[in-house]
Amino acid sequence: MTEKSGNLTAADFHHELYRIFDAATERGASHIEITAGELHKTLKASNRLSMCSNALYDMQNIGDVILSVPSGGVGSSLLIRYALPREKGLNLELSIYERSIVLSEYEMRMKRFLEIAGIHPVFRDLEPISRQKKSETATRKLCEITVNIAELICKHQKIRADNTKFGTLSGAIGRTGVLSDDALYALDFVRIIGNTNARRIPDTYLLTTNVFSYASHAFLIFAEEVIEKRLVWKKEKAE
Repeated sequence: MTEKSGNLTAADFHHELYRIFDAATERGASHIEITAGELHKTLKASNRLSMCSNALYDMQNIGDVILSVPSGGVGSSLLIRYALPREKGLNLELSIYERSIVLSEYEMRMKRFLEIAGIHPVFRDLEPISRQKKSETATRKLCEITVNIAELICKHQKIRADNTKFGTLSGAIGRTGVLSDDALYALDFVRIIGNTNARRIPDTYLLTTNVFSYASHAFLIFAEEVIEKRLVWKKEKAE
């Protein structure tokens, strides 16, 4: 790859990532870890770490895990583990979040939100969310609650995370195995929807007006397991 200095575009980073994914898939790898610094160096880029980092975020699918996030979210130490083949994450989204089920069970989920709101303080803001009419506002608030839950899981389960960035918390939780695959994928789904730098969910099955329906569906999968396993409560001392 020849040096393009300041003329590199986001497409250059995307194309290089596709090349890396394809090569790793051909080798039979089930995943690949990539840092922004390595990608930046591969392209012999000059002062394009912000664009490079955002390209890494853009490529995220469900099942990919952010392993390290630099201060501010962009920088050479940004590290993401991508699942291979790349169709895996998209197929997983389609299988878990079947459109007719997601849309038909909306009222049931809002009723459950009201019930959960009183179970633990971290869930209390679900009550006003259940009445929120603006999808964008409700989705943003739901993402904030999910971050708070992730922080509590790390605190009470004694999971070490380098910082409180959503991606770092999600990655730290994922590496411990305290959540089932479905709950972890659901956590990732909420995270990606709430990440303005991340890949947009294809409109063919996630229309903008229905984003909150999908976010709330994923959140409930995650939250129900958190409650069942009491992951946000202090562990009781043995008698």
